[in-house]
Amino acid sequence: MTGGPLRPRLPERPPTPGDLSERDRFAALAEASLPTVRANAEAWRNGLAAFVTLVTTGVVLKGRDTTADLPLGWRTAVTLLIGGGIALCLAGLWQALAAQAGTREVTVSLADIHRRHASVAAYQIALADSAAARLRRGRTIVAVALLCLFLGIVATWWAPAAEPDPAAYVTVTHDGTSTCGTLAGADGGSVRIKVAGTAETVVVPTDKVTALRVVERC
Repeated sequence: MTGGPLRPRLPERPPTPGDLSERDRFAALAEASLPTVRANAEAWRNGLAAFVTLVTTGVVLKGRDTTADLPLGWRTAVTLLIGGGIALCLAGLWQALAAQAGTREVTVSLADIHRRHASVAAYQIALADSAAARLRRGRTIVAVALLCLFLGIVATWWAPAAEPDPAAYVTVTHDGTSTCGTLAGADGGSVRIKVAGTAETVVVPTDKVTALRVVERC
């Protein structure tokens, strides 16, 4: 090993017109890479923002009516799926915003660019690659969000209806006896009771009623 200074070596041949053309094309590609990626991210951001607005508006307006009659377990599952889908949509929207606008808030000098990336073109390509990665991440998150929303909607289609509350029965004491059944009405000075297993309704004058109790079964 010699201890003399290193001397730059000349290339074996001068650049050809093709080499110069490739260099110019690469420079143009590097110059357009970041604006292209950010334009794509802006389109995704606008579409995703409109989609999130539509979904959240629909959930606010119809969500209560859609899940009110579902059993508790199904209602919890639908809430987690749709709520998680909306949260993931917002996360995907944030990634698209970051890809479109960038997240660097520090001042970068030319010396910093040369020290880290060797050239401005390489720096632009690094920024474009970072924005493209964020955009890909946002697309993946949105895909998972759409799956959650779809599963939440399908769950509302297939969920069984909540079991109705058991019918309330009343026991009416009158004339030394008791009549038990469902209350059909209490107006016109009488109490009407529908007794299970019979087609007729028992009518008891209110002045004959000595006691009235609500019971779970007769």
